[in-house]
Amino acid sequence: MESCKRKTEYKPTDWSQIDLYKQKAKALASKLEPSLMRGEKISWNDLKEICSMDTTLWKLLLKEFRSRGYSIGDSKNQFLAKK
Repeated sequence: MESCKRKTEYKPTDWSQIDLYKQKAKALASKLEPSLMRGEKISWNDLKEICSMDTTLWKLLLKEFRSRGYSIGDSKNQFLAKK
C-alpha cells in the first residue's frame, strides 16, 4: 500500500520565534504594497510561494494586509486587492 503524500510540503511552525514571523510579515507587506496600490491583484498561491509555503507566515501576512485595509478575499475569491 502506497503512502499518501501531499503535493506541497509545508514547513512546521517554530512558535518560539513568532515575533520574528510578525516582523517578516510586516516587511513582506511593505514590499508588496506598491503593486497593490497600482491596482494589481496578488493570488493566495503567489503569496504562499513568496512565503516559501510557510502557512504561519502566510496567515500573518494576510492579517497584516487586512489591518492595512486591503481586501484579502475568501474561499471563492482567493486574491489580495485594494478595496
